[in-house]
Amino acid sequence: MSVGPVEEAPHRGRPRDPRRREAILAAAVALVAEVGYDRMTVDALAARAGVSKPTIYRRWPGGKSEIIVEAIRAKRADGSQAPDTGSLRGDLIAYIRGATEGFDPHVAAGLIMQLQSSPELEQLFREEVVCDEQTRFESLLARAAARGELEGDGVVTPLFADIPGSIIFTRSLIRGLPIDDAFVEELVDRVLLPILPTTKESAPNVV
Repeated sequence: MSVGPVEEAPHRGRPRDPRRREAILAAAVALVAEVGYDRMTVDALAARAGVSKPTIYRRWPGGKSEIIVEAIRAKRADGSQAPDTGSLRGDLIAYIRGATEGFDPHVAAGLIMQLQSSPELEQLFREEVVCDEQTRFESLLARAAARGELEGDGVVTPLFADIPGSIIFTRSLIRGLPIDDAFVEELVDRVLLPILPTTKESAPNVV
């Protein structure tokens, strides 16, 4: 199943409050983590977000699948686009900092656990998170190659995009340690950069 961009139907009256949209999307993510995608209902979502069912259906006529897609997209759009800092190291640090801002390991764990019981949610997750993460890293590395910081065209194994998320998940949920600036810099300097085909001129001098 492929879900396209969610478009809101034309409406009259006062403009919609963006805070209400944010509350609904946050409530949707929390509910999926708690009860699962299949057991989440629009009634429960409306009660959690403090809105009416018609309010939800006016925004998302397709129901919960559209809501979860937009919630995932919105979460990843908030700070996860790394700016062009002018260096590979800077880009990696900026991207990971943005992607982990406000990261809640328990909500993430709840969502991941539900993937095994909901094929629909699993497909949404793969399309909206896994594939998008791969594309963003490919773009970041291609930009570094164009600067001359990487040998060749910057194409590396697809496994590279899996490494940061796996380490972040283990550190935060299993070890209970913070995702702070010191950790992000160590992840970049001692794990990510050493496995990339950096040129001698761009290789970091890590003590």
